[in-house]
Parts: sequence; structure tokens; C-alpha cells
Amino acid sequence: MPDSDSKTLHQPEVRTSQGDSDEVAHIVMKNDQMRGYVAGEPIKALCGKVWVPTRDYAGLPLCERCSAARDRIVSGMRNLN
Repeated sequence: MPDSDSKTLHQPEVRTSQGDSDEVAHIVMKNDQMRGYVAGEPIKALCGKVWVPTRDYAGLPLCERCSAARDRIVSGMRNLN
């Protein structure tokens, strides 16, 4: 029987969604993209979708929410100059 004083490490649960990941290409930060492909870790797109990338998404239509978020970021950067 395990000791009541023993410590158990719990891995935090990360919820990912498959959803439309096969239907559209999402925009992510470059470092996150590499971490997702190399380490198999869940990554977060600009639209908020979290998933583990498993294939090349080139040629798929771009996620409209990610595209709008990217446009807002780029517009804000232009206003800084």
C-alpha cells in the first residue's frame, strides 16, 4: 500500500480540439510552430484554437479568425512607426 506521504506528480491536462484543423490553416507564432512539430506539444493559433500540428497545412484556406487577428497585429505595428 502506498505511503500517504508520497508525492504524486500530476501532468496538467491540456485540452486540444481537432475541429477544423484539417479544413483550414491556422496562423501561429514561429517558435510555437517549431515546438509543436518537433516536441509534439499543443500550440495555440492566433484565433485561440489549440491543437497538436501533425501535417503540412500548405494549400488549405486560411482561418478567417487567424487572418483578422494577424491584420490587427500588423496594423498596430504600423501605427508604432
